[in-house]
Amino acid sequence: MLNFDNILSCYKEVMRNTRNKKAVLKYDSLKCVHIYEIYKILKNKNYKMSSYNIFKIYEPKERIIVSLKLTDKIINHLVTRCILIPSIIPILIDQNVATRPNMGTSKGIEYYKKYRQRFNYKYGKYYILKCDIKKYFASINHDILKQMLKKVIKDNDALNIINTIIDSYPTGLAIGSMTSQILAIFYLNDFDHYVKEQLKIEGYIRYQDDILLFHNDKQYLVECLEKIKNYLNDNLKLELNNKTRIYHSHEKLIFIGYNKSKGKINNKKHKRRKIYDKGYITLNSYISSIMSYNYIS
Repeated sequence: MLNFDNILSCYKEVMRNTRNKKAVLKYDSLKCVHIYEIYKILKNKNYKMSSYNIFKIYEPKERIIVSLKLTDKIINHLVTRCILIPSIIPILIDQNVATRPNMGTSKGIEYYKKYRQRFNYKYGKYYILKCDIKKYFASINHDILKQMLKKVIKDNDALNIINTIIDSYPTGLAIGSMTSQILAIFYLNDFDHYVKEQLKIEGYIRYQDDILLFHNDKQYLVECLEKIKNYLNDNLKLELNNKTRIYHSHEKLIFIGYNKSKGKINNKKHKRRKIYDKGYITLNSYISSIMSYNYIS
């Protein structure tokens, strides 16, 4: 993180993806000063986050979103790139498809189609348990998350700056920061292994808190559902919401926007355009979404 090339790279990335161009121009006029200030903060190990800019969005559903000041955004990117990604990404299972290179919604749909075809061919009739976690980002427990991070990150300075970011938000993780996205996909990593290795679920996909389990035996999925509820509550202090249910293979099921209906895909494209126009997502995020929807349809 103290490498000037890394700081400069994250600086350029943040400047490029920040929509408030007036703020970018003002900040960029003192580029060298800000880069050196970031270097000193990290070198002296005295980073304290500034206050968040908090606002609410209503599409695709009502959520509280946070925006960081530019210095905090750059440090957030550095922590993600230099600490979290090298430590966390290698230990995640392939079926955890969110917020990772060469993954995302298109990969989730690829797995979804593959399991549909496999179970159709093998069983004809099968069932899908669709789990959705209640207020996932807001419910992530700080103490549990920190203990999980201790198992994969052994450097105390690295842990301290991550903990500073975690504790800067009162409850859960702040939606809108890069560190939150990586930490959110990591928080359920032990759960992923539990489902695959203890419950012996062959067909499994997770996109953040949107979870699918495929099985030919409905009763077994009923049993799995109870075990999952207990595991999430006992180990992660999480609850499933009322959208959680078991589907017959012939029922309509929407997974990360896909339900074999082109009309639904077009509707998702329209919603993403509205979100982009309002400045809630970056151009890169909007383009990635449209490309994945084109792949799906």
